[in-house]
Amino acid sequence: MWAGIICGAIVGLKYLMWEMEHIPNNILSKGITLRPAPAGWKKAQPYLGWILLILIPFMPAIYGQHTKLGILAALGLLSGFVMHRSRFCFAATFRDPFMTGESDKTQSLILSVLIVMLGVSIIKWSGIVPWYRYVFGNAGWGGIVGGIIFGFGMILAGGCGSGTLWRVGEGQIKLIVVMITMAISNSLTKAWLWPKVRAHELSFGKAIFLPRDVGWVWAYIIILGIMLIWYLFVLWNEETEKCVVM
Repeated sequence: MWAGIICGAIVGLKYLMWEMEHIPNNILSKGITLRPAPAGWKKAQPYLGWILLILIPFMPAIYGQHTKLGILAALGLLSGFVMHRSRFCFAATFRDPFMTGESDKTQSLILSVLIVMLGVSIIKWSGIVPWYRYVFGNAGWGGIVGGIIFGFGMILAGGCGSGTLWRVGEGQIKLIVVMITMAISNSLTKAWLWPKVRAHELSFGKAIFLPRDVGWVWAYIIILGIMLIWYLFVLWNEETEKCVVM
């Protein structure tokens, strides 16, 4: 999927270049009038934000018997806050190296992959959860094709799943439409495909868990090697701009 997203992002950028050259901006924005938010609402926003932050530790108690939902709500608020302040978005991590050459968000994604790898290794190696949990049969054509579709779509939409959510919180109309469309299309696609996958009528690839297939040492070597190559590539591209397509 990683390789597919990179390919999809490049194709998406090429399409945007074609769009800017052949479709005038006044056609795309014709009839759209943006109105500024009321002054009173702008003054109230910081106070509402502080209220939400203060409520985070009390979320489990607020939800009463549904403690798990309260914990998830608190984690969601914290995640949204961190992603918004860091401007973190998967679309930017795959788009920026090929659009502007910048790689700061890509480097943060590489670091997050390594942190997650360590955390998941501890959880699964210790037997807290079985190895097959969250290991899906996507290693193959399904991951590549799905990555290309997702990479192309996120460039046109202007955000991935996480980037779309915190931009919706900012009030961006385009991303509100993207979020609704993404929710509907994802739900319908899963309702159509998932029964076929569970009945083994359809397969998108092989379920691969590297520590089971090649051992823990080689799993670490493979992942660290890929992340190192990616890191060195984005640094080189940031310096030379050899792979910038816009």
